Amino acid sequence: MMDPTTLFSYERHVDSRSLRGRTLLVTLGAYSDAGDSQQLIDDQLLNSLSSRVVGRLDMDQVYDYAGRRPEVTLQLDHFSDYEKPEILLHEVTAADGETFFLLTGPEPSFQWERVASALQIVVEQLGIERTLLLQGFPAPVPHTRELPVTRFAGDPESISVRRTMPGTFRLRAPFTALLTMRLAEGGHEVVGLTVHVPQYLHEMSYPDAAIALLGAVTEEQGPLLPIESLESQAGPVREAVTAQIDAQPQLQEMVSGLEARFDRMITSGAGKEVPTADAIAAEVEEYLASFEREDEGKDTEDPDGPTPPESLN
Repeated sequence: MMDPTTLFSYERHVDSRSLRGRTLLVTLGAYSDAGDSQQLIDDQLLNSLSSRVVGRLDMDQVYDYAGRRPEVTLQLDHFSDYEKPEILLHEVTAADGETFFLLTGPEPSFQWERVASALQIVVEQLGIERTLLLQGFPAPVPHTRELPVTRFAGDPESISVRRTMPGTFRLRAPFTALLTMRLAEGGHEVVGLTVHVPQYLHEMSYPDAAIALLGAVTEEQGPLLPIESLESQAGPVREAVTAQIDAQPQLQEMVSGLEARFDRMITSGAGKEVPTADAIAAEVEEYLASFEREDEGKDTEDPDGPTPPESLN
């Protein structure tokens, strides 16, 4: 494998020997950012707390520009506002004065093993005691209940609050899965936090998902993080979702079904009568597909039929 030490560099004005922190938060992209969870957290922490960029990965070595083309603005006869993809390490100071680090950016496209090795070196240089990976994914849960935040870890003993997935799943790996494994193999504590975002809302910006993740950070021995501005954003979103669902009986029926199953899973625990995650997901898909089938059979003044909440802006 190529030398991982040449992949990550500290900023020129930063003395890396002076950098120390107990916690590293990771919001690197994966195959989805359900509810804009990671983006909301990045904006919240970097805009409400004192921070500075202290290091970065060499994107020309690890990013597929042709496969995920950055956006650029063409203004009449010239280009501007090129959105350069960056994986950045931020030093952040919490309200209580604690220093922690935040790793942001898109998922690397290439050289995953080398990236993981480079980040392990950074973790060791900074004296990181605990790495927390934050992400969201669309799940068959209702928005009317507290959003579950499940945990995974390189070593299950590292998890403070036991909220795991209800079974064994085979899935396409995100980079954060490999990072979890490699950090654990190197003797480092690493815990993943995954918020379950209602499947019918995952394409919209959903502040409640970010709030749930930040609360889980504190539960998992991370820093105490502010949520006030997220709460102010969440209120109007909740009201808009409620109003749209209340206006559409089919959506009410879908949410009621999810509520009933969710409540049974909470009260019954694991058992033969509890449906699998795949079964619940299939039911949600069937609900959404039924909207299209009914629309095709209608001959009304409203050819578009009911609008799912994910269309909210």
